[in-house]
Amino acid sequence: MSARDAPSAPAPQSGALLATVITNRRCNQACVYCTRRSDRDDLAAIAPKALAASITRAASEGARELRLTGGEPTMRGDLTALVSLARERGFARVALETNATLLDDARAAALAAAGLTAARVNFLGTDPAIDAITRDPGGVGRTVAGVRALLRAGVEVELLVALTRSTAPWLAALPGAALDAFGDVGIARLIEAVVPVESPDPSELLGLDATLAALRALDEACRAVAIPTRLAPGSDPPPCAFPPRRGIANLYALSPGARRPPTHRPIAACERCVVADRCPGWSAAWLARHGGPTVHPVTEERARRRLNVVRALPEQIAHELVDVSVWADAAGAAVRDEIVRINFHCNQSCAFCFVSTHLPPAADAAIEAAIRAAGARGSRVVLSGGEPTLNRRLVDWVRLAAGVSSRPVCLQTNAVRLDDAALCRAVVEAGLGSAMVSLHAATADLSDAITEAPWTFARTLRGLDHLAASGVTLVINYVFCEANRGAFGDFVRLVAARWPAATVVFSFVALSTDLVPRDRQLVPRFSEMTPSLTEGIAEARRLGVAIGGFESMCGIPLCVIPESFDRASLPLLPVPDDLAPGEFVKTDGCRRCRYDAACYGLRRHYAALHGVDELSPVL
Repeated sequence: MSARDAPSAPAPQSGALLATVITNRRCNQACVYCTRRSDRDDLAAIAPKALAASITRAASEGARELRLTGGEPTMRGDLTALVSLARERGFARVALETNATLLDDARAAALAAAGLTAARVNFLGTDPAIDAITRDPGGVGRTVAGVRALLRAGVEVELLVALTRSTAPWLAALPGAALDAFGDVGIARLIEAVVPVESPDPSELLGLDATLAALRALDEACRAVAIPTRLAPGSDPPPCAFPPRRGIANLYALSPGARRPPTHRPIAACERCVVADRCPGWSAAWLARHGGPTVHPVTEERARRRLNVVRALPEQIAHELVDVSVWADAAGAAVRDEIVRINFHCNQSCAFCFVSTHLPPAADAAIEAAIRAAGARGSRVVLSGGEPTLNRRLVDWVRLAAGVSSRPVCLQTNAVRLDDAALCRAVVEAGLGSAMVSLHAATADLSDAITEAPWTFARTLRGLDHLAASGVTLVINYVFCEANRGAFGDFVRLVAARWPAATVVFSFVALSTDLVPRDRQLVPRFSEMTPSLTEGIAEARRLGVAIGGFESMCGIPLCVIPESFDRASLPLLPVPDDLAPGEFVKTDGCRRCRYDAACYGLRRHYAALHGVDELSPVL
C-alpha cells in the first residue's frame, strides 16, 4: 500500500504520541516501488486477538493517535471493529492508511461511526494510465470513488504520494486533479510526500537532485491550488538538502527532542545545524545508496523557528485555530474578537509572522464549530489565516459567520487574491462587513522585501482598491519592524491618496511565539521607530486619515506614544486578566502610571532583547 519502510512484524510502532499497527501485509494493488506488500500474511500475527493486544499496548504506552496500515487494511472484514476498539482504548484519533479502492458509502459510514477520524490515501491523480503504476486495472477510478465516500462520511482525508521515477511525471497535475475529483464534496486537507529508499526495482529510486526537483514541483502545484503539502515525517531528505531561503519550511514539521529513528543517523554537518535536536538526519539506506550528500546546515534562527512544531499535529492545529482579542470601539464599548484561522498557509512569508504557516488547515467541521461558537458568544467573527483567501471555502465561511453573528464579519488578509474582482465581490456579497489588510510599506521594493513575495505589493494595492470600492469598512495594518521603521509617514500619505476613507492601524513586531526571531535585525527599539510614528500621526492629522492601534496588545506601551498625540482621547479598556497571561511584563514604575490598568506593558521577549528602560510612567 505504502512505500514507507516498515518492521517485519505487525507490532505497534509508537512514539510518545503516534502508534502504528500493521493490520496485514497483503494488498490488492502491487505498486512498482512498494516494499511492504506481501502475497501472504503470518496469520497468527494478524489474528484479531494479536492486533487487539497491539492496540491495547500502544494505548497503555501513552500514544494518542493510532494509524492502521498495511498492506491494505480494508481487505480485513473486522476493520470497523479494530477502529471501535482503538477508540474504546482511549485514542483521540484513529487514522487509516489505504488505497480506498474497497470503500463505498456504506463501509465509509460504518468506519466513521466506529470512530475513524482520518484516512491517508495513496493518490496520484485520475488518469487511467496510473493503473500501470499500481498494477491494478480500474484502480484509479475505485480510489476516486473511495475517497469521495470517505469525505461524504465526514472522515478527514490526506493524500499520500511516493516520489519515484514512475510517479514524478504525475506530480505537477496531482493537486489540480484532486481538486477536480473531490472539490464538490470536500478536498483533502494535505498532500503528504514520501521518498522511498528501497524498492523491488532500484531504478524507481530517485537521486537527491531528482528528489528535490520532484518536491519543488509538487509544492508549487499545491500552492497554485491552495492545498498544503509536506514531506512525511522521517522521510528523506531533511531540510539541509535544500539551499537556504528556498521557502521550504512548510514541507517539514519537526518537534524538539524527537527521537531519531533507528533507521537514520546524523552526518558530520549535523554538528553545525540548529535543528539537529529535532531532525531525524539521513536514512542509512539513503546514505548507503547515494553516499554523503552536499548539504546546507540550517544555521538561521528564523529557519529553526519556522521548522518547529511543539505539539502533535492535531493538537497544534486545535491550539492555533482560535485567538481572542478585546478592544474598545469609538464609543468605548468592549468588543470581543474571536479570530478563526480557516487555514494556516500563506502566499507571503513575513519574518515577523507568528502563525504556524506550515500547518495544514483544521477540518471543516472544526472551523464551522469555531465560527458558530463565536457567534453564539456574541463575539465579532474574524476570519484569518495564514492567508484566508487561499481557503477554497472562503465565501462559505463568510456567509456562515454573517448568519450566526450579530456583528459585522471581519476578514484579516493581505488582499493579494482579492485583486480578482469577482472573488472580492463574492466575499462581500456573502456578508463581509470589514477587512483588515496587511500592508507594510508604500513602495514595492520595501513591501516585497518584507513579505518575501515579489510582485505581491501591486496585487495588494489592487485588492485594496476592490475592497474600498465595495463599501466594506477598510482598515490597513502596518507592522513596524526594522526594515520599515522610518517609512510610516510615506505609508500614511499613500493611504490618504488612494483609500482616504480607510483607517490606518499600526502594530509592532509581536515576539509572541517561538516562530518570530528574537533578532535586533528584525525588532527595533521603540525609541527608534517613534520619530517615524510621530511623523505618521502628524500626516494623518493633516490629511484627515483616521489612525489607531495605540491601545492594542500588538501595539506599544502607552507611555511610548508620542506626546503630540492626545492619549486621553483613546478609548481604553482594562486589560483582561486571562488574555495572554505571562506574556507581558511591567516595571515597578508602571504601577504609578495613570494608564497602568489599560496598558499591557512590554512583551517579555522584547524586554529580554532591549531591556525596559524605555518605559516611563505617565503621572
